[in-house]
Amino acid sequence: MAEEVKNPMDLNGDGKVTFGEKAQYYAGKAGEKIKEEAKELGEKAQVKAKELGDKAAVKAKELGAKAKVEAKEFSEKAAAKAKEVYAEAKVEAKELTCKAKAKINEMKEKKEA
Repeated sequence: MAEEVKNPMDLNGDGKVTFGEKAQYYAGKAGEKIKEEAKELGEKAQVKAKELGDKAAVKAKELGAKAKVEAKEFSEKAAAKAKEVYAEAKVEAKELTCKAKAKINEMKEKKEA
């Protein structure tokens, strides 16, 4: 006895392949192909996303390091400027104190005279 080979397009198993069954069969095959391609594209997208994420992480690290250096430089400049302003203020305060003492002495002398 020879076994009958079933036609994969005979979706209802009645031994006849209608136009509708052919259309459904090819639509199913197309759907499978689309699913495969979508899966491959999804995998490629994941790989690309990881690459871009890695690049972004490296860039963020570089920018963070650069910002740290720039912040340190700015901090050092600000500290130097603060010292300079403090020194100037100290000199001015001393001068004003001397002028105030002189004015007080002058007023005392006028009062005593």
